Amino acid sequence: MARLQPDHPLSADALTAHQRETRKLVRGMMTLTSQSASGLALSAGLTPSTINRFMHKPVRHTLSQRTMLALLTETFLHLKALPREQWDSGALSDLIPALAVYEQGILELAPHVESVIKQVQATGGPRTGLISYAPEPGPVPDLPVVLASSQGLDIGGCDFDAAPMRTQRPPFLWSDPSAFAILMPDDTLMPRYDAGDMLYAGPAYALDGIMVDVVLARTGGGFIVGQLISVTARSVAIGTLYPMANEFYDRSKIKGIYRIVGLQRL
Repeated sequence: MARLQPDHPLSADALTAHQRETRKLVRGMMTLTSQSASGLALSAGLTPSTINRFMHKPVRHTLSQRTMLALLTETFLHLKALPREQWDSGALSDLIPALAVYEQGILELAPHVESVIKQVQATGGPRTGLISYAPEPGPVPDLPVVLASSQGLDIGGCDFDAAPMRTQRPPFLWSDPSAFAILMPDDTLMPRYDAGDMLYAGPAYALDGIMVDVVLARTGGGFIVGQLISVTARSVAIGTLYPMANEFYDRSKIKGIYRIVGLQRL
């Protein structure tokens, strides 16, 4: 039986995979540009408090794709003005996963940094850990996005043809072909999630730990979002925050339980 401990303020240990990966990317950009979080934000035309709060405060969200694109574009503009020998190799390796997602956007904003991007990509190679790299370079497939009412999907079989929409796949889900996103359908997990938030689900992630939020896939179609309370051979219990309550589902009516590993606040 899997059980959760009582809720508590978000700590470094409770960061989602998406938040950890995004903070790592921002730290890499700070190193490459020799700027603080505030300085990098200002250079990229962003509000400093947006980056500072995410990097240093207990938050539930992560940085938007638009914000990450602005930061990465500024970083590559900075690198273009630096001699190659001054580039930090460790920080460069941290940026490589993001290039698969943001390269096209960076080049649309700053086409003259293409040579810099190619040099950075050439420094990378296969690594072990959360992110795996495709053996051959190429576009990363978009991430399917489902709704609570979506039907005709087979997550275990990676069949997302019936998904109503797609979004950019975050780097930390590159290696999981069964990963997907779901739009939060209601306010039942406020203030953790707002209705309309895009939640990233990673079937490859284990369900153990504290404060585990999940997506339940119904056998007959449709999805439910909640905080995992317990799983037995007969039932699945999830919790809601608004109102605070527990809901129980017949295990035979649940096709899959998938951990929420990231949040994109739209």
